[in-house]
Amino acid sequence: MNATRYGTLRSNRNSFRQYNARRSELDCLARDCIATRPAQRTLTTVIALPVICSVISLLCASVVFRDARRKPRPDKVAWSIAFLMFALAAGADAAGRAIEWTPWLARLYYATGPALVVAYLAIGQLYLLFPRAMARYGAGGTLLITALWITMVASAPIDRSRLAEDGWEAIDRGPEMVALTVAINATGTLIIVGGTGYSVWRFRKRGTQRNRMIGCALISTGTLAVAAGGSLTRLGHYEYLYIAMAAGVSLIYAGVLMSRKPDRVSQAIGARAVPTHPEPSVATVVEPESLAASQAPATPAISPALAYIQGVVLRLPDDELDRLCTEWSVPRDDAPSLTRFDARRAWRLRTTLAPPHASMFDTHGVQARRQVTSLYHDVLNVERSHPDDITELVSASDPASRAKHVEKTG
Repeated sequence: MNATRYGTLRSNRNSFRQYNARRSELDCLARDCIATRPAQRTLTTVIALPVICSVISLLCASVVFRDARRKPRPDKVAWSIAFLMFALAAGADAAGRAIEWTPWLARLYYATGPALVVAYLAIGQLYLLFPRAMARYGAGGTLLITALWITMVASAPIDRSRLAEDGWEAIDRGPEMVALTVAINATGTLIIVGGTGYSVWRFRKRGTQRNRMIGCALISTGTLAVAAGGSLTRLGHYEYLYIAMAAGVSLIYAGVLMSRKPDRVSQAIGARAVPTHPEPSVATVVEPESLAASQAPATPAISPALAYIQGVVLRLPDDELDRLCTEWSVPRDDAPSLTRFDARRAWRLRTTLAPPHASMFDTHGVQARRQVTSLYHDVLNVERSHPDDITELVSASDPASRAKHVEKTG
């Protein structure tokens, strides 16, 4: 009996030891799972955010490229290339972290992402700010920067022992590449933010094109968010980079969509341009007061041509005004001053404009005022020519009169 009891106690003791050992194994396994869960969550975030940035950039590139294809303009072409390169860089980063980093992926990321995106966005902004100068030097400067950067990235050595763990950071970036990266990003961000900020200030001052003003503000804010992404990585978490990138690209995309949205032209201008005259009633009784009122001078209604100049043309920024006038067969003349003929016609148009629109006319440059004047007098206005116009045209056709005019105007 004692032997049986002893055997039972010994068996229970062994079972208790096995239970404790099993419990220790389960505790260790649980601690390992808890420890690896944040790492898995971090890895998922690091992969998902670049994918989101790549998709948004592709959408933005497609929208801008569609506009550039419909109305070819160098600024839109540069921006579509910039967004396409951003999509390639984000996609290469996501592929390297999800699958495996290769030298080709590392070079693709660094060739498109860190510098050329900001460079092409800034080049597009410069085409808007300085269209004449960029028409001469923009293409050559763009090719020079692109060739220089791609050559430096292609010739940079890669530490293959670090490639699997560090990705594109395994590229050996010399002091020349670092200096060029800082210069392109700093200068490009300053141009983009400064240019869009100037556009916002100009639209707000004129009180026109509210949608474009909001779009420029969103683009400027998104550019600052993208530029701040690199600083956030210093906090020790790489995922902070693409949190800022995703927010910045989303703001830029919203700004592009907002700037494409047309503003509503005031219907009051059209109503003034086409006045209505109600038919008089047969049984109308004319009172003395109403008779005196009817004999009072009525406010003259503006012509449709003047309504179009005041309501549409003068509210446009310089580049869009140039494009609109060119579409109306009035290309821009680069002469820095007005001839006597153009000055008289410009002054006659200015005296016809309402005071607020006359101030808007004065804010435009000489070339833009010449275009607006020619658009009004030579295209939109179907009335008979002013006698001064005929005299000036006849004089301009005479070589002696033309030489005399050159001597007078200096």
